[in-house]
Amino acid sequence: MNYTHQLIFLQQQFDTWMLYFFAYGFIGWLWESGYVSWHKHKWVNSGFLNGPVIPVYGFSMTAVLAIVSPFAHNLVLLYLLSALTVTVIEYVTGWGMEKLFHARWWDYSKVPLNLNGRVALPISAFWGLGVVFIVKCIHPFIARIVTHLDMRYGMFVVVLLLTLFMFDVGFTIANALAFGAATKRIGDAIADKKAEIEARLEDSPRAQESRQWLEEYRASKRDGKLPRLNYVQRRLLESFPNLQLHDTVTNAKDIEDLVALLREKARHK
Repeated sequence: MNYTHQLIFLQQQFDTWMLYFFAYGFIGWLWESGYVSWHKHKWVNSGFLNGPVIPVYGFSMTAVLAIVSPFAHNLVLLYLLSALTVTVIEYVTGWGMEKLFHARWWDYSKVPLNLNGRVALPISAFWGLGVVFIVKCIHPFIARIVTHLDMRYGMFVVVLLLTLFMFDVGFTIANALAFGAATKRIGDAIADKKAEIEARLEDSPRAQESRQWLEEYRASKRDGKLPRLNYVQRRLLESFPNLQLHDTVTNAKDIEDLVALLREKARHK
């Protein structure tokens, strides 16, 4: 094989793996969005990015395909290696996102046999079964689609998808960094309001009314200094039901409720 043929072969391999990454990132986005939407009883564009790709699924499946391909006919090894691979990627991704954005985006603390709330044995067992099903039943179909796209459009479709993906990553990270500062201000304001109500009402049963702080904000006209979250930041609040913000004691659900109230009041001004 001469140098030119080697370059062509490497390009084809790169195109194939990148298309696998986007295909499984899209399938993961469908799964996550459907799951969160079902729980919230409304459509939610789930995942960290704005586009229909969840990278952790794309990375997990491409890693699995690369690692387990020699063991694809051994169901036990396929299952064990798949569960282990996905678990390692999920743990590293969760740890990295916590450090970068000061927030825990998913939490398995209530699931038995969890490790720091980032992974859990029952979840890993489920992922193992899911990957075996994908490799055996879905991947042959995906492989045909990827081969068709690669043969018909070559590197053009990969460059296009990569360009859109990198723009989405940069845009989302910029908004997520600002998201941390904004949610801290809103969360601290909610905590102050709750403390104010508790001090005012002392031992009154009304002090235990968990939503009274929200009603006071509804009646107040002094909320203009609180930051307004943009679409991307509001979507991040909605997309992760178990989101935990490290920079404020206020839970994400309370912040989401106040953000919705501020938007409602702004529309009626």
